[in-house]
Amino acid sequence: MSYQVIARKWRPQRFSDMVGQEHIARTLKNAVKSGRIAHAYLFVGPRGIGKTTTARIFAKALNCENPQDGEPCCECESCRSIADETNVDVIEIDAATHTQVEKARELCEDVQHLPIRSRYKIYIIDEVHMLSKSAWNALLKTIEEPPAHAKFIFATTEVNKVLPTVISRCQRFDLRRIQTTAIAARLKMIADAENVKISNDAINVIAQAADGGMRDAQSLLDQLISFFGGDESGITEDQALNLFGLTAPREMEALLNSITHNDRAAVIRDIHDFADQGKNLETLFEEIISWLRGILLSRILGDNTASVLDETPEKIEAFRRIAATVAPASVQRLLESISGAGYLLRDAINKQVFLESILLKAMRIAHSPQIADLIARLNQIRSKGELAPLESVVPLYELPAGQAFTAPGSQFAVPSIPAVPVSEIGKQPEPQPVPQAQAMLETEKKTSADSTPAAPPVTPVPAPQTEAKEEPAPESQIEAKQVSAPEPQAEAKEEPAPAPQPEAKEEPAPEPQVEVISEPVAEFKEGPQTEVISEPVIERPPEEENAVRVKAPRTRRRAEAAPAQKDADAEVEEISGPVVWEKLIFDVRETLCKKTLAQAMLAGKVISFNGPCLQVAFDSVYSAGESILISREKPLLDMRLAAIAERPGAYLSIERRPGLVTPAQRKQKEDAEALRRETERKPFIASILDSLDGVLTDVHHLDKDESGEDAAM
Repeated sequence: MSYQVIARKWRPQRFSDMVGQEHIARTLKNAVKSGRIAHAYLFVGPRGIGKTTTARIFAKALNCENPQDGEPCCECESCRSIADETNVDVIEIDAATHTQVEKARELCEDVQHLPIRSRYKIYIIDEVHMLSKSAWNALLKTIEEPPAHAKFIFATTEVNKVLPTVISRCQRFDLRRIQTTAIAARLKMIADAENVKISNDAINVIAQAADGGMRDAQSLLDQLISFFGGDESGITEDQALNLFGLTAPREMEALLNSITHNDRAAVIRDIHDFADQGKNLETLFEEIISWLRGILLSRILGDNTASVLDETPEKIEAFRRIAATVAPASVQRLLESISGAGYLLRDAINKQVFLESILLKAMRIAHSPQIADLIARLNQIRSKGELAPLESVVPLYELPAGQAFTAPGSQFAVPSIPAVPVSEIGKQPEPQPVPQAQAMLETEKKTSADSTPAAPPVTPVPAPQTEAKEEPAPESQIEAKQVSAPEPQAEAKEEPAPAPQPEAKEEPAPEPQVEVISEPVAEFKEGPQTEVISEPVIERPPEEENAVRVKAPRTRRRAEAAPAQKDADAEVEEISGPVVWEKLIFDVRETLCKKTLAQAMLAGKVISFNGPCLQVAFDSVYSAGESILISREKPLLDMRLAAIAERPGAYLSIERRPGLVTPAQRKQKEDAEALRRETERKPFIASILDSLDGVLTDVHHLDKDESGEDAAM
């Protein structure tokens, strides 16, 4: 007798011999016992899990002469002929070969003939998704209402390609992948029966490589026996790993430890070693994903990992060892970065370089600082009071342009540069009045310079910083001392060594008022510095500047400023609504650069400014579009209004009222509308509008042409 491969020799002959498909076997046995047999069945599942084998066992049970509790006896003539594939009443058809509609028509004609020896005429059609649409259409009626003696059993690996009308006419059974432990137990039984010496680790390698398919596992076992079956010591794990291109669990554990702990050098060395050993890098990539999933689930599920993962206890223990040393979030980021690159690896020219690059990229992403971690760290620092200096920082959205980013009076404030109106850019600043004390000092200096002969220039040496810090005297006191007692100044000129007290000769004391400068350049002086926080200067018409008193800017005054000046600056008068509205328009146009919005705001009329509410009305007929545009930008305008009016919580109220447009404005709009209608009636303009299917939206008068007539556009 010729040699028969293990996959055919050890094919199950009864429902009880089936492994991993107990739910299918029980259903079919009960159908045979009760006699509730359908006319068509559809077996669905991946390759090598027993679809065709189940169909043959079911056919034997239907035609068995002595069924035993729904099981075929495997001893009668019908059972033996079906097992030998010689039964004329059980027809197996390969749909991948017979896809034509002619074969389907022949089958429909053959169905009408009665079985020769058996009870039923059974058609087993494998890979039915390969049938053409016309062939399915020819079979539809026969499948729906076949003769009583005919039964159809279909098998497919791609049920999505089967017509829904066919699926609805069949009883569908989904066969699942067989667990690794069940495959290993079956292989162990076969090896013992075949007197093959093989280690349990090698059997586990075969079961893992089979990927849930019993037929593939038996074929791999047959191949392994052919390669190493002659060794007296038996087949080992290393031999199985080398034959199938897989990686030993201990090597995978070392690689995954390097990946999860961001050891890039070790990862590169391991991949290089695997490539030198001839490992299949695509298989290695799939193993890395499988291990990462096992590590993540081991950390999440804990002791329930074995119920979810179809792995050996040794491998699950390795998952737990790695999971105990890493964070689940980093493993999840590794999975997200790597899992989507599998199809790119298959098409890569240099698979080793590609695998190294995607692993290094995934490690960089997984171990980089995350926003959630930074926020948690900041909250921890805040709880300890280390961020107290930042509490004085004013939010940026509450500040107008040019305002400092710290609250007034804060010791962490820095000098800010005041905003400059557009009209003042490029102009020279006006000369500031010199204080009386400073003028007297300058006069005395000039007098002493005229009476004293010129001395050779002496490079002044700055005073030590420690002395300046010990006596931070205000500039007003320094100026007073210089005016009342000029003798120390004369003595300083006689001696080449500079005096330790600060000189105010080279730089006059700045005026406490806000100065408009042409360029945002800050000057730094020696000695103690004071900080000035100022608001932007907003340009307004002269008549409005004279009519309305604007609230004085909040400024940290220098030490020499008089108390009377501070009291004067503290007086605040409320800003009127029209002024605030014009400030807001200017801010929108110049700071936010929203010229269209600013142009629409010009159509509004301020009604009142009571409390935090600025009420602005628009004409309900002539300014409806402007009011809609402003309503869309209301959140932004509310924020800028609160900053400009210096009223926290200030907001804008928009309403429509009739009659706000003046007669002159109404006449101008009506004239423009009449001009537009008149222009549209011109033949040339009308032909252009008709050809383009357009509407004239803008029209205005131009200068008179040579003929003296007005040209309208």
